Amino acid sequence: MRTALILAISAAIAIPLVSVAQEHTTLSCVKDITFSQEFLAKFPRAGAACNQAIMINGQKWVRFNAEVKNVQSSHLTVDFIDRDKRPVESATFAFDPTARVTLDNGQEMSASKLDKGEKLVVWMPESRIGFYAEPGAEASKHFALVSESAPTER
Repeated sequence: MRTALILAISAAIAIPLVSVAQEHTTLSCVKDITFSQEFLAKFPRAGAACNQAIMINGQKWVRFNAEVKNVQSSHLTVDFIDRDKRPVESATFAFDPTARVTLDNGQEMSASKLDKGEKLVVWMPESRIGFYAEPGAEASKHFALVSESAPTER
């Protein structure tokens, strides 16, 4: 397990201020997505955690599934889960008290009300580092990435 690092990066798990139905094209996580070197330096196993890739409005988006490991005060720790439901990366975010996330069933919830074991869906555009609740999101609530590490052995 790697030592958790304090990072000066801002990531976002976002709820768009205006939600608009959008058409999308399905892509391959393997053939169609190229993660930046900066992102792979922080999350070297991101490719394994990619659960879906789509194109919306000319922009590629990657879906990651995550499981809540801990919520304490204004910090949220999650494991990113691969297609076989195995944890591949962990991250801790500091969040604003008004921040909301999207559960795997599509329900929105306050990040402060999450319980251990709850499943989240987060999206990231290929072009920039940041995690969002929906693909195509432009306006967001920001979470600051505090640390990342390999998930703990179970």
